[in-house]
Amino acid sequence: MEGINHHNQVKWESINFVFYLSFAKWPILAAFVVELLFRLLVDRFWYGLSGTTADILMWLIRLAAFIYLGRMIFKKYGEVPPIGAFAGLMAGAAVGFLAALIRFIFGFKVWKLFNVATETALTAIIGCLAVFLVVYVWDSLPNLKKK
Repeated sequence: MEGINHHNQVKWESINFVFYLSFAKWPILAAFVVELLFRLLVDRFWYGLSGTTADILMWLIRLAAFIYLGRMIFKKYGEVPPIGAFAGLMAGAAVGFLAALIRFIFGFKVWKLFNVATETALTAIIGCLAVFLVVYVWDSLPNLKKK
């Protein structure tokens, strides 16, 4: 009965967001910078590249950042999927929000307002799942554990 006091009330503990951002900030920043540079290059030089192809490449950049984040968490804390899931959720929300804001660089359209919420939520969910799976599965891959 560690979390319950004498009046049958649950004792809540706050989430330490600084703890999760301490190791998620560099993958977030790297994904943001690479995505921003890639979007600017596509807009400037590869204008014929379809939006779908560019978005697929953006998701590959984001997944690479999530895999790296999961690897960092596994190396530092071992197999602790809840830490990975919450860190992935926070990193995904940050990357999704920044990616949605990047779209405003190229002009304002009404759909971009809705995209802020949807891209943030979708990237947060995918980040949560990706980092959770990397942290959970990394231990079962014997060749990757040695690195």
